[in-house]
Order: sequence, then structure tokens, then C-alpha cells
Amino acid sequence: MKVRFEPARLPEPEVIVRGDPDSGQVKNILGLLNGAQSSNKMFFLKNDREYLFDLKDVTRFEAGGSKITAYIAGLEYEARGRLYELETALAAKGFVRISKGVLVNVNHIASVEAEFSGNYTANMKDGGKLTISRKYVKSFRNFVMEVY
Repeated sequence: MKVRFEPARLPEPEVIVRGDPDSGQVKNILGLLNGAQSSNKMFFLKNDREYLFDLKDVTRFEAGGSKITAYIAGLEYEARGRLYELETALAAKGFVRISKGVLVNVNHIASVEAEFSGNYTANMKDGGKLTISRKYVKSFRNFVMEVY
């Protein structure tokens, strides 16, 4: 990756990212840039009430049917939006996709171990286990090692 700074007198900073839009690295960069402008808090729904939580407390988001479930301190809340939107917006907050329907907060992962199938298991600090699909292992590693 090349990084170049060009001094210019502009009313606001301009950032241009060139690259393959399907590249994990490009997606992570865009997520970091978008996340730098976003809040560290988010509203979640449960029983027709909205609750405000710090994103650092969210362990993961799971897509199921037409809704997104957020897991916070062992409890389930509904999140608004689509998983791909959350993936882009929350990359700067430490969230990365590990399977088609799961976005995980890497700060809540205690360890990772390989499985015979090519998948990996993420052992969570709360004792839970999540599968990192072999399709997402490379982007997960890149995210942890290079971006986050």
C-alpha cells in the first residue's frame, strides 16, 4: 500500500482511496476513515425500548432473517441497518466479518485455533466460541495484523 500526502489549501480535507473495491484492505481503509467520524455509542432495541451502549461492549453482530442481533454482556438486542453497513462503519471500532452472517469485535477474542476443515474457532473472552469461515480467515488475519 502506498500512502501519499499532498499539501493543499482546501476548505476541508479530501481523501482519495484507489484500489479494488472488493479488496479487504480497501474495505478496511474505508471503514477506518468512516469510523473516525462516527460515535463510539449506538442505540439498540429490546422490547420496544431503545438502549444506548458503548460499541466496545458489543461482542458481535449476527444476521438472521431480516434482523441483526447484537450481543452485549450476554444479552441480545436488535440493531438497525444491514450487516454490510455495520461492517464498513465499525471497522475502525475493531469489528471484522468472520462469516457470512457474523461481525465480531476483535477485542473480545481471547484466542484462535485452526480446525481440520480450514475454518478457525475464535474463543471468546466470555467463554463462547465462534467459527471463522475459511473464506474470511485471510481478511480476518489481515485486519488484526495490519489494520487494527
